Amino acid sequence: MVSLSSIDSYIQKQALAAALINMVVNPILAFVINRNVDSVALSGIIIDTIITSIVMTWLVTFFSAADINRKLRAGHFNNENLPHPGSIMSRLPRQGVLLGAVLFIFTVLIMMILTVSISSLFGITELSIERLALFKAIYTSSVAYFTARLAILRQL
Repeated sequence: MVSLSSIDSYIQKQALAAALINMVVNPILAFVINRNVDSVALSGIIIDTIITSIVMTWLVTFFSAADINRKLRAGHFNNENLPHPGSIMSRLPRQGVLLGAVLFIFTVLIMMILTVSISSLFGITELSIERLALFKAIYTSSVAYFTARLAILRQL
């Protein structure tokens, strides 16, 4: 039998792992892909953010859901101690692939609103490669953390 603190610990560890992986991988990819340019225009940042949000959110959801489902099938967690996903989350699909699609739609919408709003607020029209990498480290780690938590909670 696993206590509630153990399931909380599992969720926290999985979400942190997703965040750290994305905090490292996405900035490196941004740097490698854009290594031949000095800066990236806002339109390029927006396109990059859309693509990254779709791929990353879907992959994090798929792998997080698959891992918790494996654990549940193996009997690692006692059903009576599991948190419930809540009314909104319980309406989302359970399959990792479909849940990932729903979550990436929300992620893209939120990230586009935030990216455009922050760019407008601060007058940002382009970013250097280093600042783009920093931007991606911050937002991809945050999105990965929350996506992993939501994907795991939905499976419970």
